Amino acid sequence: MSLQDLVKFITQQAVIQMDKPTTLRKEERKQRKSTRASLSFRAFGIIPMAIGWLFRRK
Repeated sequence: MSLQDLVKFITQQAVIQMDKPTTLRKEERKQRKSTRASLSFRAFGIIPMAIGWLFRRK
């Protein structure tokens, strides 16, 4: 993928996003936030989850 293709793709996505109504964009943002992973997983990756599984198994 060349730089020109990347710029073209980013520009297209920006235009699509700007054409959406504000209310629709806000609803999509709320939906994305509600489905995010827990804070420990986002901050430290998979290690806290693996440690939790290890202790639960015993």
